[in-house]
Amino acid sequence: MNVAIAVPADGPLFEGHFPGRPILPGIAELVFIAHALAQEGDGADVSAIPFARFRGLVLPGDALEVAASPRGDGGVRFEVRRAGEVVANGAMTFGVLQRDDGGRTAVASRAARGAPPLRDLIPHRPPMLFVERIVGVADDGATCLGRVPGACALVAGGSAPAFVALEAAAQTAAVWEALRRSRASGTHETRTGYLVSLRDVDLYRRTIPADVDLIASVRLVATAPPLATYAVEVAVEGELALRGTIGTYLND
Repeated sequence: MNVAIAVPADGPLFEGHFPGRPILPGIAELVFIAHALAQEGDGADVSAIPFARFRGLVLPGDALEVAASPRGDGGVRFEVRRAGEVVANGAMTFGVLQRDDGGRTAVASRAARGAPPLRDLIPHRPPMLFVERIVGVADDGATCLGRVPGACALVAGGSAPAFVALEAAAQTAAVWEALRRSRASGTHETRTGYLVSLRDVDLYRRTIPADVDLIASVRLVATAPPLATYAVEVAVEGELALRGTIGTYLND
């Protein structure tokens, strides 16, 4: 199975990501892939993402080709190429959602006193700015309150595929990294971070409503700068929406 994806040359997908340097969000790339691979053409039918790696930046106007093949677990393995170069690969499972095991979500609870405004910590801007407030911090992570803005191009019919909330987790990780740098140096330095990998992402709902509060928590599990790995959880409307692991790359 091969599917062509034409990335728009401009427009709302690039608004706020990033000002002055438009780059297709990795989450938007996943939405394209999910729509291409889902049997019913509905990206909201994703139930798990066993793994995904973003190997190259996707820019406005890029022409992509998705090649897919079945996996033994009933999922689909995919590879995304641009002019023969692999820019992403991974796997998706469609259909039955995971069941919430009833375990408590991990929420960082120490107040982030004296924290700079979010716009001074990360380069994201509306409508791709998903985090709104720092709920708490810990030595190894943070929790943020956020939402998927209704103006975001990933929203259709008032909701987005649940895995889009991974962007809120990635931004929470970026906020925590920026806070750590700020406290170590005494200065506010905004640096661009990229979502570069996903692993063992389980989804507990198909979609999330736009403009509804969500809670994203991240916990650092490994670091080898400029790479870092986080265990993440996102809850929406008081219920677990997803759980998994993300990898980020912090640009100099």
